[in-house]
Amino acid sequence: MASPHALSSSRLLQLPVELQLRVLEELEGKELCLVELVSPELRRLVSGNQYLYTDVHTREFGRPIAGAKGLTAKAQYTRAYIQARVDNLERQRCVYKTLKLRLEQLDELLGQADDVRELLGVPEMLMNEPSLVLSFVGDMEQDVMQERWDTSEDLLAAEEKMAAMQGELESLMARVPSCWWCSAPVPASEAAAAPSTGCTIA
Repeated sequence: MASPHALSSSRLLQLPVELQLRVLEELEGKELCLVELVSPELRRLVSGNQYLYTDVHTREFGRPIAGAKGLTAKAQYTRAYIQARVDNLERQRCVYKTLKLRLEQLDELLGQADDVRELLGVPEMLMNEPSLVLSFVGDMEQDVMQERWDTSEDLLAAEEKMAAMQGELESLMARVPSCWWCSAPVPASEAAAAPSTGCTIA
């Protein structure tokens, strides 16, 4: 499908309004936001047909817009868009914490390997094939060190991804009117005025 910017320079605006809307109905929510920024005509077209955001909300989030007093369909779509990214960030934090905990457990296992080696000097252990114990400890330590290496790399990647998602979310929320994503009651006048600036999640 052509990009929203390409659509604005093509014959889209020369088509009958019904056909223009059929084209817009095929776009994703983020693309609709871009379309609104292309030209005043397209912004008026999208803003005047809020069902576009209602439909895309259902497609992308699997549920209809619940309805928030004082918010347009576009504002509610934007709220859901932000919430989805907040949820993704929280899941990524859980991944990071799980990997960090696993790394601590592996370090503890490596420490226990040294404790086992000390036991090899005990007379009772010397009578029971200490070489087998040493071999077991060595194999275990090798496996743990390999897993620790892999986990360390995964932890670093998870941390970088989490930081990128955090930065993306902060940038997104800075561009969107706070009344669109805050849970506090929204004054009707403020909510009605905000959409005229065009959606800024793109």
